[in-house]
Amino acid sequence: MNRLNLIFIVDDDPIHQQITQIMIDRQGISNAMQTFSDAQEVLDYLQGHQEDYNALPDVILLDLNMPVMDGWDFLAAYSRLHNALCRNVLIYVLTSSIDESDRERVSSYSFVKGYLTKPLSRDTILQLGLD
Repeated sequence: MNRLNLIFIVDDDPIHQQITQIMIDRQGISNAMQTFSDAQEVLDYLQGHQEDYNALPDVILLDLNMPVMDGWDFLAAYSRLHNALCRNVLIYVLTSSIDESDRERVSSYSFVKGYLTKPLSRDTILQLGLD
């Protein structure tokens, strides 16, 4: 299996960040991971590196429910930014929400690859970035 170069974990809960990192690390699918507690930081990073192929993540795991800028605000802003990036970044919503209306709302964003519920399973992790 080809390893991903970089995965961003965007979640305001440090415990969920750590659990996700451990689960991904155990499967050996990524060379590096970076965590963010604020989705605005991720947008700022992407805007600042939009022409730097190697600095952009392969995958972003995005929580929906966060203070300041939540996942919904991020998706709306990313929808205006993603075409300016020099590479395709795969976005997966990773949330504890099992609300069907959230899943339907996420599906309206064509650039979102999947809707995943916490905690990640081994099989789900192994599928990240393979599609």
